[in-house]
Amino acid sequence: MAQFEKGNRAAEKWTLSEATDAFEWMMNNAMDDSDVLCVQDAYLAYPMRGSVFHYLIDKFPVLEKFKRDIQDVIISRINRNALRNEFNPTASIWRQKQLGEKDTQYQKVEATVDNVTKLTPEQRAKRIEELKAKLNND
Repeated sequence: MAQFEKGNRAAEKWTLSEATDAFEWMMNNAMDDSDVLCVQDAYLAYPMRGSVFHYLIDKFPVLEKFKRDIQDVIISRINRNALRNEFNPTASIWRQKQLGEKDTQYQKVEATVDNVTKLTPEQRAKRIEELKAKLNND
């Protein structure tokens, strides 16, 4: 058996074009097959092992967009079926969050300050003494 030097690419099977074709097939299958409810269902239907799926995303970062598209299709399917009471709503929410869906939280904070008067240094010192005395009396 021949030895290869470290760092050679003799055993690499996937090109970007081949990987893109595979990920496009997975995405189209996820859109067409209502039984695809997770990314694992998508790549196992190809069939592809999970380690290869993640290896390809690491090797070709552009494939991350396909993964996100697959997740979006699945999130949409889960949401639609939960709203129709075909899926358990609690489990559906949990699953959507596992797939990366986030709750948007906006808080509008309004504050007004009334009756603000600036104290002179003498008034401030007097007020501090009054508050200290009040604390000592309680």
